[in-house]
Amino acid sequence: YPVAQPKALTVIEHTTSTNQTITVGNRVDIGTIRNWYGSFSPSISTNKITLPIGYYYYLETSVQTYAVNNPSNWYYTDFSFQHYNETSSANVGTLATNFGAYGYSQDLELFSRDACAKLLLDCTSGAIDISIKVVSNDGYDRMNYTGGNQPYSGYGRTVIWQLESAP
Repeated sequence: YPVAQPKALTVIEHTTSTNQTITVGNRVDIGTIRNWYGSFSPSISTNKITLPIGYYYYLETSVQTYAVNNPSNWYYTDFSFQHYNETSSANVGTLATNFGAYGYSQDLELFSRDACAKLLLDCTSGAIDISIKVVSNDGYDRMNYTGGNQPYSGYGRTVIWQLESAP
């Protein structure tokens, strides 16, 4: 079976930090744009991604979390995030959750979600601004953290497939 090829594929690296705290309602800090295929480069301003008119877009976002300080409950920590449509002021796409557990994980299996937020967006009639927002947090205190003994925990990213509009 043939597979549709995207018009462009772009990865946006999230800003790594030793001090970006997790606050519900705040935007995740985003940074460097990497063009992997095609010539699409979205504009970014105040951690908002502007997706231009004329295309469909598929987005996948992963945010890394870390507990610098000991969480109050090591047995259950979770952090949820979602794409946010800044143009219409609404959460959109799938909710993603990072879970951490020590010792007992069977309870988490009942409530687990994908650790990657996904969104299919129709921008054929107008540009849309998208951000990634913190929805909830219980136990983590840093995101995209690169300090301490965990230099590799801070590599969150958003992958954007720019798709042709329907004929």
